[in-house]
Amino acid sequence: MSATIGGKSLGNVSSEESAKTSGLFNTPLPFSDSDDALIMDLMGTTRTVSITGNFTGTTAELITYISDIENLQNGEQSAQTFVSSWYTAYSGTTFLIQDFSHSKSEGDENRVNYNLSLLQGSVLWLRLK
Repeated sequence: MSATIGGKSLGNVSSEESAKTSGLFNTPLPFSDSDDALIMDLMGTTRTVSITGNFTGTTAELITYISDIENLQNGEQSAQTFVSSWYTAYSGTTFLIQDFSHSKSEGDENRVNYNLSLLQGSVLWLRLK
């Protein structure tokens, strides 16, 4: 599979997982079974996309790749377009980077492994000074 975030290639994507979560407010009733619980859908939904993969290249290319992704996750993120070759329903939606981690094996000088977690949505700017 292949994918990009903000136009940056994510290299070799080995897995892509999407989870859509509802912000439900659950109120069980005393002395009642679960089918009597009151559930309110007050908070809307969120979608998290988790991507695992690797990027190959020279040492300089690996460092540039890591810097490019981390520069998107800069503390004042802009919403980025995520494009996946597998699941194309994301077109027209934007994501922000929740987590990015990378690891390097000593035995493979030309590859960096990574995990990337994206949250679907728009940016709400609130600057505190």
